[in-house]
Amino acid sequence: MKIIKELKKRKIPIVRIDKSLNKYKDVVLFPDKLEKANEMLKTVGLPKKWTKQSSH
Repeated sequence: MKIIKELKKRKIPIVRIDKSLNKYKDVVLFPDKLEKANEMLKTVGLPKKWTKQSSH
């Protein structure tokens, strides 16, 4: 019970990353969505807050 209380007090959650997911690192799981997103980025672009603004 003491451990549960300590876990609830933490600001950063404890997460265990499953190493078996590394096989998906370079695999496109949703090619149709990726294609649509890339097309949208070509036409619309990124929002201003995500692009680098020139210092001039």
